[in-house]
Amino acid sequence: MPLVKKQLVHELAAEEIKRLIQSSKLQKGDKLPSMAELAETFGVSRTSIREALRQLEAHQFVEIVNGKGILVKDANAHQLQTRIFIESELTFLLQLCEVRRGLEGQAIELAARRATEEQLIRMETNLRIFKNVKTLNEESVQADFDFHQTLYEASHNPVLYKMIDTVYESFNEFWKKNQNSDSIFADTYQFHEDIFYYVKNKQPELARAALNQMIDIVESRVKDLF
Repeated sequence: MPLVKKQLVHELAAEEIKRLIQSSKLQKGDKLPSMAELAETFGVSRTSIREALRQLEAHQFVEIVNGKGILVKDANAHQLQTRIFIESELTFLLQLCEVRRGLEGQAIELAARRATEEQLIRMETNLRIFKNVKTLNEESVQADFDFHQTLYEASHNPVLYKMIDTVYESFNEFWKKNQNSDSIFADTYQFHEDIFYYVKNKQPELARAALNQMIDIVESRVKDLF
């Protein structure tokens, strides 16, 4: 069946927030309206605004500071964006797996050489949360997201990190919309631990090998769902 690529609500909201920043000529440190006000302004749910802000924060446009609200971080942040239209969703996801092997493999090797102690602590903290849950819910998705974000941030290559973020977001949306994909979290957990162990012990080749094993599982599960 042909795949009709629809733009997600939170992606539209993110674009509207960027337009708001630009049209209002907001600069670094300027405060944006609250999440509730943004939701009302754009006529979307707070959940969609939250997802939009998470995306913009990952791309360095905004930052959410406790006690201060939503602040502009870099109104002129550069990012790589692309829209690819592929007839088969299965083909699209399997090709994304191939991209992940290249991009994430490189990032993980760099992280094994460059990760700071603070980043390793953050990764380990999210692994503990992940281990205690290992099912598809808001807590496990957030822990998995934070683990991966910190891991790729530890590459200390912002261009590589942002490219991976786009791919990761596509997979995240796929898992969330498939009710039969819960076990993917439990099935891949061990590889998260392995990757962390090898990154922490500065063994880049073994870290990449663990990633490839994890993606083997992901590819298999994607095929099972079609």
